[in-house]
Amino acid sequence: WTHFGWYYGKPATIWSLGILLHQMVCREHPFRRGHNISWDHQLLLPQQLSPECQNLFRWCLSMYSLERPSFEDLFWDLWMQ
Repeated sequence: WTHFGWYYGKPATIWSLGILLHQMVCREHPFRRGHNISWDHQLLLPQQLSPECQNLFRWCLSMYSLERPSFEDLFWDLWMQ
């Protein structure tokens, strides 16, 4: 956002929600160590998380904003239900 000067509210909100959910479940910021995300788009997550939870985090924290879910998508996500 600061680099390009663009702000897309909904994708940014979903990203923030992904950060918040990760902090609530894992008790740490997903990018705290600076190496938890790479350019090949693999978010390193604790193995003890369920596959549904891991998928939700990866979906919300996708590098590409167009790949992130909408609010409506979140209501239908298996882990959120």
